[in-house]
Amino acid sequence: HLLFKTSGNYKMKMNLGGFLLFAVRMGVLSFATAKVEPEWKGIFESPESSYIWIAQKVDGDYVDPSMILAALPVDSASGEVLESVESEGETAMNGDCTVLEQGDMIVPASGMCYELTFDSEKWETTFPIDASGTSAIAFFAQHLPTEFEEDTHYLKLVSTGEDIEPVAEETGGHDDHDDESKPWGKAIGASILINLVTISGIIFSVPFISSTLKKANPVYVYAAFASFAAGAILSCAFFLLLFESTHLIATGWDEETDHIWRWGTMILLGLILPVFVQALIDLFMPNEETSSDEPAESNAESADPEKATKEDEVSPFAAKSFSEKARLIFAICFGDFMHNLCDGFFVGAAFLNCSESLAWGIMVGTVLHEIPQELADYLILTGPQVGLSTCAALAINFVTGLSVILGAVIVLAADVSNSVTGLLLAFGGGVYLQIGCVECMPKMVNPNLSATRKLVCVFVFIVGAVLIGLVLLDHEHCIAEGDAHAHAH
Repeated sequence: HLLFKTSGNYKMKMNLGGFLLFAVRMGVLSFATAKVEPEWKGIFESPESSYIWIAQKVDGDYVDPSMILAALPVDSASGEVLESVESEGETAMNGDCTVLEQGDMIVPASGMCYELTFDSEKWETTFPIDASGTSAIAFFAQHLPTEFEEDTHYLKLVSTGEDIEPVAEETGGHDDHDDESKPWGKAIGASILINLVTISGIIFSVPFISSTLKKANPVYVYAAFASFAAGAILSCAFFLLLFESTHLIATGWDEETDHIWRWGTMILLGLILPVFVQALIDLFMPNEETSSDEPAESNAESADPEKATKEDEVSPFAAKSFSEKARLIFAICFGDFMHNLCDGFFVGAAFLNCSESLAWGIMVGTVLHEIPQELADYLILTGPQVGLSTCAALAINFVTGLSVILGAVIVLAADVSNSVTGLLLAFGGGVYLQIGCVECMPKMVNPNLSATRKLVCVFVFIVGAVLIGLVLLDHEHCIAEGDAHAHAH
């Protein structure tokens, strides 16, 4: 019986061992025969005969020790041609690949596959390309070529050293990888930080700050906040949004005229959007003080300079009627919702297609201009104009501010091209120009401010501008991976 039991255990162990060996072999076999899909594909014109493919170490190491690459000769370079040879390129990548090492030649050929092996002893590995037999080349790569860029573009013309950019390109082939590569965590995290600014009004519940604010001139306080916001938001518009949008818009159209009119149109639309939103608010909730039978009375009042002077000195936080309070609450909620939604669009687009330094810079700029805006909203909502409690005012600001997260999610979830991202950034630049120049800067020249206080506002404006300008110290062009390469400044 003991012998039988021992023999049975032995057979069971042998069967189990055989099964494990079989599973390992099948796993190795399935891994070895796994289909290689292109993570990037691009098509280039090749009027010259000699080009060079470059891979560099990034942060001290190559992203991968090797990369599968197919180079197909084609008659012309266009998105349609790239699409037409997509199947051929993917088939070639899964064939028998020729191993290339430093200095070995890439010769474009149908059905040809190369395994580029990178020299771990060198910071850069190069592969010359013989393009003498074709007028255009379609490349299919296992990885994004920009992942192997430290300070040099991946494809250059040998004779001049000129960077060669694709006529058309696509990233894909690993849907789950693409989704994972999206900066969900950073974009949502930045949006949450922006939204937390909406409860910054809680500082006014601190007894010392509350008593100090009550003693201060509200016009001066409002002007100081607005000056800081103007400096931050205008520098963000000029240093980041407007300039970087030009690079991205250029990826969608070939003619310079197409770039300019789209860029300018989006800026103008951004400039007019706040005015349009205010017009809608006035249309659906008209102000009782602006009825059609008031012109005569208004003219009569304007003839009285003493009365006009008193009206000019009215605090921006003066008391309102019940209907005006309802209109003001709606205006703040709707305006903040749309404004924060657009901020979410810009932040999401920046994290999706731009360098991290620029994306975080836009986030900082957004926070800096949101702080005075949210504080002003809080003061209006809790002051005599509306008379809400602290909790109610903070809740309104917080809920309407959630739209910044919604905006970031929409941009990340949608398949937004780089050219569309550029249009969004240009539109955001226009919105920021309107807010900075029309809403904030006029507070700096309020006639009720003394010359000294105006100079203080100028200083605060400079501080806000410098804080955003510091982002340029570690700034890269807002160009998505796969569309072009980034250049550090």
